[in-house]
Amino acid sequence: MLKDIKIDYDLSKFLEPKVDYSIHKGTCLSHQVHELTDIHDEYGLGDTYDENNTVIQQLWYTEDQIDFKELGKQLNMEVVSVSSILQPPGNVIALHRDTFFKIKTKYPNDKRTKVRANIYLEDWKVGHLIQYQDINDNGIWKTSDNWKAGEGYLWSSDVLHLSANAGMKPKFTLQISGFYLG
Repeated sequence: MLKDIKIDYDLSKFLEPKVDYSIHKGTCLSHQVHELTDIHDEYGLGDTYDENNTVIQQLWYTEDQIDFKELGKQLNMEVVSVSSILQPPGNVIALHRDTFFKIKTKYPNDKRTKVRANIYLEDWKVGHLIQYQDINDNGIWKTSDNWKAGEGYLWSSDVLHLSANAGMKPKFTLQISGFYLG
């Protein structure tokens, strides 16, 4: 599943100075290298990726902090988790598919369609991009740029994608994960 989306929500709640991204810094690389080997067979591994150029600063939110029900209503999903990511300039989230680890851990026997909304928290800045394989268009690769805050995509685990910040300012996104109700 792949859909263009737009939400109407106070996105400033996820941006500095209201939140402090310095409290977490990490990389998804170790997970991607070991769990997504089928992607490497087709596209390669990217041997120069390391902990220095795959940094993200991710924050997680509770239902006490963020209105999960309102977000779910706008996205037609049962929201399970909400996080935001600051991607520093010069960093990449390598090619991957979302595996919904937190959802599978919390609901191991639930067979409903798992989805993630990836929403831009600010208007596009030069050098910020997401590339994704458009499963609605014969698997053609597309690049997302020139977006407006609140726009993004809703996708399931069959959409391959990557994120890059080749710009000069941090890139901010919101990730809302859960079960599709449509």
